[in-house]
Amino acid sequence: MTDISSLRVEFLNELIEGGTVSDPAWLAAFRDIPRETFVPYYFTQRPNQPGWLLVERPSREWLEGVSSSRALITQIDGTDDNVAWARTGRVQGVATSSSSAPSLMALMLEAADIHDDHRVLEVGTGTGYNAALLCHRLGAGNVTSIDIDTDLVHRARERLAALGYFPHLAAADGTAGYQDRAPFDRIIATVGIPGVPGAWIDQTALGGKVLVPLDLAGSAGLMALLTVNSSGTAQGPFLPDYGAFMPLRAKGHQTAMDVLATVGDQDADIRETDLPVGQVANAAAFEFFAALVTGGFDTLGFTPNDGGPPETWLTQPDGTWACHTTHPNGTQIVRQGGPGRLWDNIETAHRTWQQLGQPARSRFGITATPQAQWIWLDTPSNVLITSPAALSSPAHGLDQFHRHGGQESNFLDIGL
Repeated sequence: MTDISSLRVEFLNELIEGGTVSDPAWLAAFRDIPRETFVPYYFTQRPNQPGWLLVERPSREWLEGVSSSRALITQIDGTDDNVAWARTGRVQGVATSSSSAPSLMALMLEAADIHDDHRVLEVGTGTGYNAALLCHRLGAGNVTSIDIDTDLVHRARERLAALGYFPHLAAADGTAGYQDRAPFDRIIATVGIPGVPGAWIDQTALGGKVLVPLDLAGSAGLMALLTVNSSGTAQGPFLPDYGAFMPLRAKGHQTAMDVLATVGDQDADIRETDLPVGQVANAAAFEFFAALVTGGFDTLGFTPNDGGPPETWLTQPDGTWACHTTHPNGTQIVRQGGPGRLWDNIETAHRTWQQLGQPARSRFGITATPQAQWIWLDTPSNVLITSPAALSSPAHGLDQFHRHGGQESNFLDIGL
């Protein structure tokens, strides 16, 4: 048995034993579609070493990477030029495309409850690997995949054709969906997006489903599975699993490092806090709720060069920031600045979450129309947040809540 064959067997066993694949049709797709066709190279980082290192065919490291269930970074700064530059050394930049973890892809494909005759729109073509899995199950004629990056679409088309698959691919703005091929029975996004675009609701058939990972400034990993009903509303729960994807490309987005470079202590409010930063940055517990309430935040931790205690920085794209430090005597200090007061808002959200009984992410859901979106707990009538800071098309307070049939006794105004 060759190395690649042996590694593929291990890969399939990992998917099965991890419980992410139970449908025989999807298992057959993962067995038959070679991931290595779609990922001839990827970028990686080494601990305590700056920049990105290129890993490419036919190295052993590449082979092990493409045969694993790891997410693999396939593009830096939205350009292919970094591939050539990385062959001469490390490159700097921000990851802009990836081959998602196959275990996460399998989880989403199964959660979407796809049937053999369904027409599916994939938003975020990327390498083309997920489109190939869809083609294997549905036939290429039922698959539409779009991506904002023309070069990514071109390469995906070539790779899919090499396997005999010719789905409809297009370079297009994912937030607009793809009207020319609508209606769709399923829309699956493999890119993080702040809210549910109205175009997706309009282009989904009655009773169809939309699976969307919410991008909350790099935090939470929330995935919502919504069903479109006859009133033009889509609603459904968040999946219990964490799922993070590359965000939609947007000009002017600031990373934690960008914000950090502009911060001066003279701009900060400084005080003690009783909230450990480990609770805030815990994806398995409170972080998702904090992100829903505040709009999300990027997290960066490090130990200062002067040997001071470790710092954890939380930043938002508009330049709002907070820095949490736990001193050796146990005192927790927070500094915060920028346009907002992020840590104050996180503390308020934490008190609310505790009052609610610390509910898990799977107890929350989202309702969306082309004009508005809101968050509920346990049932759609139990509206919790009517103006989610994280969503691109938020509802507008209590008046909007009443117009959509809620009961005032179920309303909780977070008030941030």
